[in-house]
Amino acid sequence: TAERPLGSDAIAHLISISMNDEGYPIGLFAVNRWVTGETFYAAEDVIAMLPDFRIEHTFPCLATNMWITAMVRLFAPQIAALLRERDKSIAAWQQQYPDRDVFEDRELEMTSYLPISVSRQITTIDRLLRR
Repeated sequence: TAERPLGSDAIAHLISISMNDEGYPIGLFAVNRWVTGETFYAAEDVIAMLPDFRIEHTFPCLATNMWITAMVRLFAPQIAALLRERDKSIAAWQQQYPDRDVFEDRELEMTSYLPISVSRQITTIDRLLRR
């Protein structure tokens, strides 16, 4: 098993994007630490990192990297709410199972989910900007 990078090399998993059969994003979800093997950061710490999130390298696909960056920007408020809900789910699980390592508990995989619509989000933002 590979060791998790620590310190300035530590990796934080933000969220996952659920897609439908046509390839459209339909949901955002957060997972427990063991699923992605990253360093766990509290929601407020990850939320503080969101404005600086960008994938600028061309590998494996520049277009995909740009799309992911745009999705994080477009849904930043929802991502913040999702991360806060993730922390609540983890805290509740830890309270329910105090003798378990909550971050390694294979019974807790998905911690929060939020359905999304790109077109609705753009319409909402456009309406707010026109005020």
